[in-house]
Amino acid sequence: MKKIIITQRIDKVGKFNEIRDNLDIRFSKMIETLGMLPFVIPNNIKKTKIYLNKIKPDGIILSPGGDSKKRDQRRKIEHLLINYSLKYNKPLLGLCRGAQAINLFFGGNILKIKNHVKKMHKIEGKLTGKNKYLYVNSFHDYAIKYNSLGKNLETLAHTKDGIVECFRHKKKKILGIMWHPERYKKIKKFDRKIIKKFFKCN
Repeated sequence: MKKIIITQRIDKVGKFNEIRDNLDIRFSKMIETLGMLPFVIPNNIKKTKIYLNKIKPDGIILSPGGDSKKRDQRRKIEHLLINYSLKYNKPLLGLCRGAQAINLFFGGNILKIKNHVKKMHKIEGKLTGKNKYLYVNSFHDYAIKYNSLGKNLETLAHTKDGIVECFRHKKKKILGIMWHPERYKKIKKFDRKIIKKFFKCN
């Protein structure tokens, strides 16, 4: 069973402003249904390094949710894991915020947009095939456009208004997806296929 490290968002909770690591429980369940073993890591550099050393993961997922512009502890964790992926050639998947983090790491940019939160929209491109398209959910108010992709990143799918919804690194095992596969009642067939193929799960 593939061992997959997953990051968490950082949230302030309640009237006492408790700072908590947070991950939608549907996320781990989704990874398990795909035949992989999730290891959810804290937003702590020292502990993350211990996890990497002890677990020796087969892959990494940068989770969705949260502000990609923040230069916080989570950003440091994301950079640590991207560098780990590059050094050891481990597959790295970024979902929504995670995809944005990857793009920023490689020198790209993200832009504030409207009408992409709690929506379903059509995507097309290399991912879907010629003259074919898919409908995916959307929960992001920051986006990546063609001209704001980072170095060595290429678009695999986009919306009609020119928003990049999926991209990959041209040379490394790195993939970015802007929709949320974990938020459907049951994972979609195309999401199952994409993720399992990326992590080479049978």
